[in-house]
Amino acid sequence: KMLKLLASLAAFSAVSFGHNVNNEPQLVKLHPNFVADYLNATTHYGDPKAGCESDEIAVQIQGVQGDFCTPACSLVKKCPTDVPEGVTAAPQCALSASSGGKYCALICSPSSKDDAQCGTNASCKAISGVGICTYDD
Repeated sequence: KMLKLLASLAAFSAVSFGHNVNNEPQLVKLHPNFVADYLNATTHYGDPKAGCESDEIAVQIQGVQGDFCTPACSLVKKCPTDVPEGVTAAPQCALSASSGGKYCALICSPSSKDDAQCGTNASCKAISGVGICTYDD
């Protein structure tokens, strides 16, 4: 899947985009770091032991076993939807830090028999009637 996308990206590494004042097509190229960043990209809400994305922090919720990476969110900044492979839990702006910041979490159903909803090495932990996915390492 990734090789197919990279082949597609390579085919379009220089494309015509609009016209300049002389009515000539503008040539644009992929930024040199884009492909490298794309190849090294993971998803949000990963396991902190593998490292978090640049816009995430590692968190542990008081009274809940495990931890996870999470990005900040707000009324105008929605939670990213790129979740680890196989995850069916939904990202929601559900956490509040003592500093006043708000953060995303993967909200799951703790009563569900679907242990896979949080993905590999993670599980759904019950807290206040809902569930939050955390990594158990």
